[in-house]
Amino acid sequence: FWLKFTAGSSRAVQRQPGRESPGMGGSSSRSDMETFRKVPQNINDDVEPAFWSRVPLFRCLPLDEYSNLAAASERVTYSKNQTIIYQGEEGNEFFIIEEGLANISIDGVVQATLKSGDYFGEASLLTKQPRNATIVAITPLKALKISQFSFQRLGLREKLVFPKREKVNKRHKMLAGGVAGVSTHPHSNANLHSDLDDAAGRLDESLLVQSSWASSSQGYWGMQLKALQEIFTDKLCITAFFLVPMGQAAVQMELNQGIIFASNFLAIIPLASILGAATEALSAHTGQLIGGLLNATFGNAVEMIMCIQAVKAGLINVVQGNLLGSMLSNLLLVLGMAIFASGMARKSQEFNAKGASANMSCQLVASISICLPTVFANVSGQHEEQVLEISRVCSIFLMTVYGLFLYFMLKTHADLFADDISAEEDEGGLSPLFSTLLLVACTVIVFLCSEALVGSIEEVSEMYGLSQTFIGVVLMPIVGNAAEHATAVTAAYKGMMDLALGVAVGSSTQIALFVVPCAVMFGWIFDQPMNLNFTVFDTTCQMLTVFLVSQVLSHGETNWLYGAMLCVVYLFIAVQTLYIP
Repeated sequence: FWLKFTAGSSRAVQRQPGRESPGMGGSSSRSDMETFRKVPQNINDDVEPAFWSRVPLFRCLPLDEYSNLAAASERVTYSKNQTIIYQGEEGNEFFIIEEGLANISIDGVVQATLKSGDYFGEASLLTKQPRNATIVAITPLKALKISQFSFQRLGLREKLVFPKREKVNKRHKMLAGGVAGVSTHPHSNANLHSDLDDAAGRLDESLLVQSSWASSSQGYWGMQLKALQEIFTDKLCITAFFLVPMGQAAVQMELNQGIIFASNFLAIIPLASILGAATEALSAHTGQLIGGLLNATFGNAVEMIMCIQAVKAGLINVVQGNLLGSMLSNLLLVLGMAIFASGMARKSQEFNAKGASANMSCQLVASISICLPTVFANVSGQHEEQVLEISRVCSIFLMTVYGLFLYFMLKTHADLFADDISAEEDEGGLSPLFSTLLLVACTVIVFLCSEALVGSIEEVSEMYGLSQTFIGVVLMPIVGNAAEHATAVTAAYKGMMDLALGVAVGSSTQIALFVVPCAVMFGWIFDQPMNLNFTVFDTTCQMLTVFLVSQVLSHGETNWLYGAMLCVVYLFIAVQTLYIP
């Protein structure tokens, strides 16, 4: 014990050379003794080097630095529901979690969950700014705390590399803001995008990246090339460079219709991601109102283009199946996989139940507007022309509701959806000219690929025995939503459930309120009998899905079992569509 006591005292001398405890005369030995008695938990011989090596942030350090980290750290414990740091307060400590779980909250909304090996608090030490978030222990928690003095003395600012935060689509952030019901007052605007950082506690290192970006001098063309390179070198987007030519070559060579269908099916998936990036870049230069309108409307551009092509070809069943499938896949498959992924990382996940309930109410209104024409069509003595007229009238009302929704989202309650992006972040993006050119070019290519895809549906259905309903409900929704599906699942796994809800539920609502009535209007233009009579099976599936998801989201907390149940219900519907002629 005495050897350990002596070693601990000497480490205290190394940690704070020349410092004396209050009220002590000047003796260094007495100062060391007092320091040891005051904070005995500072002696962390039991912190194994293996722990530091498991923390990704510290893996770049040499092994001999781990003993210095242990010497400089102070072990602290917190009980369940105890607040560790508060948003807005001055920050003088950096924390690494040893055991337990903690929630990150911004303006009262839980954004992510931290676990063993995660860290937080470095932002205030690096930028001298107040805390960006509140951290609350949700289980009994043990952490290692490094003071600002030790942080600087060990040179951690220079030795450690704090990763750049991930980029998340503004449309997704806007939808997440609506689901979460976040009030973005001036103080929170500066920090709102922090909830999209990596859930491992990297809350504000982007400030350093932004400052280095702003200080770099690049010409106009250099910035444009860099922005294009960032879009096209994405793992998903880069596949378009060989999938698109392959799909068009299959059409020109008149290959088997199955090859044409498969190649163009795969080509549209990365094109949808590029189209979203182009819309994102253009909206950054148009102001909040027009930018929000672009993000909200063109977010479902791929579904819109495929619906126009299918309506023009007279494939009404495919169009109705595609629209229904897009809503069902978002509400059941995407949301189910997101909840399940979150359940794999943590025992339970909390989210804003009031915001989710409001979004589901909007979804229910859209579902009712689709179901009523179907019920009317099954009343005896009604003619198809009457159903078609009622569908067109209802579509006009739906588009009016969508306009009111946009007015609510972008004007009267813009504070709930606002995304305050700093000028430094926008400077490095595509210019309006390049954004528009990329958007137009990508739209034309999507149009060509979707034309080939839709043109091969009938033969593929006959050749492989797949019903057109199955192709429309199950296969085609994958094309336009693959990138958003990945975003929702990844965000949920990292603890950002409000963002996942915004992508899944918000996208489904936009399809019901905007894409569905537009398909009816284009049927009117092309003189095709596109109506809202979605068959009894379709409307039953939709209404039951809305009620089920509303029930799941009503608790404000989920776990992996809820996600598994939603996925199983989707599989029920998918299997039954195989047998619909």
